[in-house]
Formats: sequence, structure tokens, C-alpha cells
Amino acid sequence: MSTVERHDAMYQQIGGEVGLRKVVDHFYERLWADPELQKYFEGIDGERLKHHQAQFLTFVLGGGAEAWGGVSLGSAHSELNITDDAFTKVAWHLTMTLEELDVERSLIMIINGFVEGARGQVVTA
Repeated sequence: MSTVERHDAMYQQIGGEVGLRKVVDHFYERLWADPELQKYFEGIDGERLKHHQAQFLTFVLGGGAEAWGGVSLGSAHSELNITDDAFTKVAWHLTMTLEELDVERSLIMIINGFVEGARGQVVTA
């Protein structure tokens, strides 16, 4: 087994680029439909946001060290005044998305761990 194969197993498990795009599209459909979260997305380019989310998740899942070239999570979210409750709700939507798309529970737990690890950088209110 090559190094690449070992490190991108989670990325491949979610379906690679195609599977990840499906997750991101479904995730944002849920977020944008949630009345409590809509204010966080006003005036934001949705396609650009989905692209950044896909890059971030690709990086998290080992799909490429160069996948995430964006600004830090703290900088990207600093002016949005995201509350702890809103963060929790977004994390819940991600979990529901992954479950609805039949992602393995062990992988969902790993992704949730990364998401929870970002809470301190994203929550600013």
C-alpha cells in the first residue's frame, strides 16, 4: 500500500471528489433552508462557499495536503458573530447529511471530531 493510499482512505471512503461534492451540496441545502441559520449566509457567494467547504473537507479527509489553501477558519468566520448554538446546529446538519447519505458511522465520528476541534476558531459571539 502506498503512502497516498493510506492517507486518503477516508477521502476515498466518502466517494472521492464526486462523493464529497454530493455531501457538500446536500449539507448546504440543509443549512440554507434552516431559518435560524439563514442570516449567516446573507450576501455570501454560495458556490464559492461550497467550494471552500469542499476544499476543507478534502483536506480533513486526507484527499490532498494542498487541498486547503484558504485563510484560517478564525479569519474566515471572524465577522460573522457565530454563536455556540449556531455552531452546534451547523454541526448537527452536517451529521444528519452524512447519515442521510449512508456514510459509515466511524467516519462520521472522525469528521465530527474535526468539526468540534474548530469550534473555538469559528464561534465569536
